[in-house]
Amino acid sequence: MKKLIYYILNYLFLHSLEPKIMEILKAEKKLVIFDVGCFRGFFTNNILKLIGKKKFKFFLFDINKNTKEYISNLLLSKDISYNEIALSNKNGTAKYNYNSFFESSGSSLSPLYRDDAKWVSSRKFILKILQQNTNDYVKYDVPTLTLDTFVKRKKIKSIDILKVDIDGFEYEFLQGARNTIKKNTIKVILIEVNDKKKNYIKKEKKIINFLRRKNFTLLKKHINISVALFSGLKSGDYLFINNIYLRKKQ
Repeated sequence: MKKLIYYILNYLFLHSLEPKIMEILKAEKKLVIFDVGCFRGFFTNNILKLIGKKKFKFFLFDINKNTKEYISNLLLSKDISYNEIALSNKNGTAKYNYNSFFESSGSSLSPLYRDDAKWVSSRKFILKILQQNTNDYVKYDVPTLTLDTFVKRKKIKSIDILKVDIDGFEYEFLQGARNTIKKNTIKVILIEVNDKKKNYIKKEKKIINFLRRKNFTLLKKHINISVALFSGLKSGDYLFINNIYLRKKQ
């Protein structure tokens, strides 16, 4: 039932920027794609539907213990790898806040969703109506790496698409990706920004300015209305393109 709810919510409330991304990268013959916070592989599946005859290599990341089972069909491809680690601003371990009543939303190294009483109570209320389990958050230790460390270890020279959906921990993630970003080897970044409504504009500016200083231009943004409903939170998706790559295309 919860899987069905997840797909219904994606269909009703979420927009799709994947066609825009693939239009930007239409001249590329091979794509390297990082799906950070992949969960059930929704983004990866959408890209695969649009990729055509291009060669590809996907790197998927999530720390949810169930994700490997959820994406088992994707992992049949030798060109799709799954990494059960949390990309962060440091190498080591961290506390992961797992949303056991609705794992697709609010599971993160950040306690942002867990600590929003309105968001938690409203989502539990809906699940009770649907006669679903409403257990509380569970916290446990998980391994962490920076993107910079991962890229160096795997000897990855460039990333065409970097998608980040980690429910409140996005700025910390970017701190761990500084070196990779400043080398201008990432073409497109799609990042979800999350924060309390009262702090959202400040967080949005912080991330936009960080990426602007790293030579990225904001192409498009879209606010995710489902997060703001009956909560004190706000969320939006932001699509950036590297300025050097943009000039080469023009």
